[in-house]
Amino acid sequence: MADRVVVVTGATGKLGPTVAARFAAAGDRLALLARDRDAVEALVATLPGGAGRHAGIAADLSSEGGATHAAAAVRRRLGVPQVLLHLVGGYAGGTSIEDADETLWRDLFELNFWSTFHTLRAFLPDIRTAEQGRIVTISTPLAGSPVASIGPYAASKGAVETLTLTLAMELAGTTATANVALVRTIGDAKPTHTRPEEIAAALVWLASPEAGAVSGQRIPVVGRA
Repeated sequence: MADRVVVVTGATGKLGPTVAARFAAAGDRLALLARDRDAVEALVATLPGGAGRHAGIAADLSSEGGATHAAAAVRRRLGVPQVLLHLVGGYAGGTSIEDADETLWRDLFELNFWSTFHTLRAFLPDIRTAEQGRIVTISTPLAGSPVASIGPYAASKGAVETLTLTLAMELAGTTATANVALVRTIGDAKPTHTRPEEIAAALVWLASPEAGAVSGQRIPVVGRA
């Protein structure tokens, strides 16, 4: 399955560069999406083949128009995508449901849910018809087992999960799959953290032909106890 077109959103975030390097090393061509054009083009330059093989695309995925424009840019520059790894997301906590301002709720749903909704809708026609099409989104185990003072975050990620798992059901009868990788803390400062390279390895497998029997699943990648 080498030479696939793999789309990585949130490419310049904490996880994106490691994921990009891993898929590029496997022979895939990458469309890296991020808000900052200079940063994403600099990331492309670090990959094997550079800008001659991969594309860095400035994109705002928080709107239907921005996501549609990004999908068209991917097709124009690299061809039809087969894999979508949606890594865009953010965290905010420390405020109770009673005290959390409505703006915080709206901001987290905009970042976590609506970017996912618009991105999946924009790329779905290509992924659905691709040979062994793959979609992976990122959530947290806290969406299913929330703790106090993370209501807006947990709810927005729970919405991401529901959207992804519903999509998996709608992909039944095709060779495409949709799954959620559950990540709590990215890093290596504590034994319970999950290192970026460990998450990248899980995404490589979920995007592989060997994972074709796995769809509509919440895959925990949550570090060590």
